[in-house]
Amino acid sequence: MSIARTLSRARLMITFAKIVESGSISAAALQMGIDKGAISRQLRELEEQLGVKLLHRSTRQQVLSEAGVAVFARSQRVLHEVENARTEAETFHTHPSGVLTVSTSVAFGKLHLVPIIDEFVTLYPNLELQVCLLDRQVDPIDEGIDVLLRLCDAPPQNFAAHRLCEIKYAIVASPETAASSEVTTPSDLSSRSCLFYGFKTRQSTWHFRKHGAEEAVQVFTRVSVNSSEAVRDLAVSGLGAALLPEFAIANDIRSGKLVRLLSTYEVQGNLGNSLFAIFLAGRSYTPKVRSFVEFLHKKWASDGRTPWDC
Repeated sequence: MSIARTLSRARLMITFAKIVESGSISAAALQMGIDKGAISRQLRELEEQLGVKLLHRSTRQQVLSEAGVAVFARSQRVLHEVENARTEAETFHTHPSGVLTVSTSVAFGKLHLVPIIDEFVTLYPNLELQVCLLDRQVDPIDEGIDVLLRLCDAPPQNFAAHRLCEIKYAIVASPETAASSEVTTPSDLSSRSCLFYGFKTRQSTWHFRKHGAEEAVQVFTRVSVNSSEAVRDLAVSGLGAALLPEFAIANDIRSGKLVRLLSTYEVQGNLGNSLFAIFLAGRSYTPKVRSFVEFLHKKWASDGRTPWDC
């Protein structure tokens, strides 16, 4: 049987179930908002397709035939499955449920997303969370990502986005390196060993601002690495001064493993100055995406400060 014919028969069986449950063709027509004549034609069509009489009708009552009893049982199941599907679909539009797939960078995810996952899934027990931590550009469409947490200056076009918070940067070094480096101005860094995010990249330009004046300094490295975690580890070990986002080093600054250099200057980062939640246009209205984005905003930026401010 073709799909079209199967769907047509399912529709007729639903009508038959409504006739029996409501007690008459007239009552079924009223419930379904369909003309009484159309209901009668659908009943006749189902009887013709099955080759059996389903209802014996008189002016006072309708009685199921033996075949009608069996078909009614199956028709009820079809009706209930359709109604259950509608109820479940409505639930998806009103309550956070289903599978939510999220992606962000390894360092940010481990330091700040993973620690709050337990709280989120406790708040929304009908949600299943899938987290993908990758240090590369992710395409939400090709890779089936619901929410992408990305550090950038502006979200990509053709996507919806919610700016969660500002991302600040700092120049840091181990206490030993800081004591021996004598870095008092940005230009001092041009002759020092420096560390920054990048692969097969020996040099970079760091940008500073102070009292409205901007200064660009070319710096060099002996070790290039495409992981902010690894840059942080190398800085802690004393290999050089590093340009890093504050979210990656806040705990190290608090503990004294790293100290700020040039703290009176504003530093421009090389990963982006904002954290955005990015998703496909239209998905911002689904409860699972909306609840997740609102949760992150409350945790990270509701009072204008982030947990990693230092």
